Amino acid sequence: MDPDGRTMVRRLSKSAFFIGLVAVIALSLLPQETIPETGLWDKWNHTLAYAVLALSGGVGFKGWRSLLTVGIGLVVLGAGLELAQSVTPDRDGSIFDAVANLIGVAIGSAASLGTNTLIARSADRSEPR
Repeated sequence: MDPDGRTMVRRLSKSAFFIGLVAVIALSLLPQETIPETGLWDKWNHTLAYAVLALSGGVGFKGWRSLLTVGIGLVVLGAGLELAQSVTPDRDGSIFDAVANLIGVAIGSAASLGTNTLIARSADRSEPR
């Protein structure tokens, strides 16, 4: 992948991360009846949302330190939102939701490691020898 392609992937990933972050925060704090039904088990919704956030953040902000910062930040955010839900009318915080968030962060972080490896390998192939 050429340098411009890598830059575009990282920019799109950062954009997806920030848009997803706003969506997760909003959906976590809105009244329950206003949230659209996905047809999935609630814990799958949590796992999937945090996996996508960790993947997009891990690809958008390259490097181990960034991956660790994104991962820890998402775990703290997930726990904080569960605490906020416990004091929000019409919402219930749940330790099981926080665990689902943590699992999602782990899955998304692992996926971002693989994705970053593929990006780096494609960059190595595209450089002239």
